[in-house]
Amino acid sequence: MKPRSAVRSLAVALALASLAACTTPVTMPWEDRKPALTGTVWRWTETLMSDDTRIRPTAPERYTLEFLPDGATRARADCNTGSGRYEMAADRKLTLGRMAVTQAACLPGSLGDAYLKGLANVSGYLFDGDNLVLMLAYDTGTMRFVPLKR
Repeated sequence: MKPRSAVRSLAVALALASLAACTTPVTMPWEDRKPALTGTVWRWTETLMSDDTRIRPTAPERYTLEFLPDGATRARADCNTGSGRYEMAADRKLTLGRMAVTQAACLPGSLGDAYLKGLANVSGYLFDGDNLVLMLAYDTGTMRFVPLKR
């Protein structure tokens, strides 16, 4: 091989090696950000029942839910607060245990009882973009949540 063609071969080999290094998959910042059940305070926006009944709080910031990494939950149900436990299983199954809830008398029109009743019937979860959807037992409906901006 002539020296000139050896240099050309080396240059081509180096160019190909550097191109190969550039083909390593790059993760964009928005691809790293996947919703997680824990680490977020979720704000209830609505419950949609299988009979098309829709329940929407007029003050959604008064209805929150938080899943802690240790299996504990914290909730706000209008003028009351509660805590309990949750269990996750394969296939996005989720159950919320009984909650200990304060018993303050909320103002008329409060959806605290309906909210807590829904939470007691959760059977699974999924994400719709950044939003959390809790499925109710026996396909009776869904509860929708958005992440609470702090």
